[in-house]
Amino acid sequence: MARPDVSSIRSLLSSSQSVALLLPAHPSYDAVSAILALKLSFDAVGKSTLVACPDPIIVEFNRLIGIDTVTSMFGGRDLIIAFPEQTEHVDKVTYNIEAGELRLVVTPKQSAPTLDHRRLKFISGSHHADAIMLVDVDSLTDLGHIYEQGKEAFRASEKMVSLTRNLPAQNYTPHQVYDPLALSLSELVVYLIESLSLPLPADAATNLLAGLERATQNFQHPEISASAFETAARLIKSGARRHADQISAADFPSGSIPASPGTAESVAEIKGPPDDWMAPKVYRGPMLQ
Repeated sequence: MARPDVSSIRSLLSSSQSVALLLPAHPSYDAVSAILALKLSFDAVGKSTLVACPDPIIVEFNRLIGIDTVTSMFGGRDLIIAFPEQTEHVDKVTYNIEAGELRLVVTPKQSAPTLDHRRLKFISGSHHADAIMLVDVDSLTDLGHIYEQGKEAFRASEKMVSLTRNLPAQNYTPHQVYDPLALSLSELVVYLIESLSLPLPADAATNLLAGLERATQNFQHPEISASAFETAARLIKSGARRHADQISAADFPSGSIPASPGTAESVAEIKGPPDDWMAPKVYRGPMLQ
């Protein structure tokens, strides 16, 4: 990969106490991996971070560390109360006013466990950020309702940073970090973290390795370069753990996998023919009467 110039964003990010990290609609696995790694790196130096995506997070991203922190809100005046990993237990939400206080009443389903208030997340719609990083965003309209609700925040282009593989189609900020030679955003983020002297926690390295593997087709992409392997080696040295997708016999229908003769599996899965299979067959019909 090339070595993009990051000098223009070094002072911006080092002086920022809060950073908003934004994804486009329908983000790639590589983009989500990269942005969560950035969040973990910023968290490690005490910066306040917010990760937002206009689309709901799908099951494909569930193994990425920090995926439960992604919200769909940025800008606007609404106060959002989130129920991480408890949504399926909620039956209804109502409100009432007692003694001048607004009280939200969240009623769980009859068969559901009691809701854990300690896991609630309160998200201010008027989120203030000293810096805004847009990962894999070609134009501001790619942000969907996030852009529509927070247009005021995007008018300060000098505090925005775009991180893409190719030069964005819309020139929405003077701070552009891109590298068309890189096969993945994860590879670019590793370079950015190292160039800014930010920490690379093991969880961040794990996310980046997962993104790198996905973007390079498990390192089998025909255009893969030596730098991708070097990046993978640095991530593993930083404590990255690979997501090994192991397949067991339980993942297949009964009887679909032959077992070795004499094993317990063969006894359980391979059954003999019915009792009358080898018995003589007698045909009866009108032609024989």
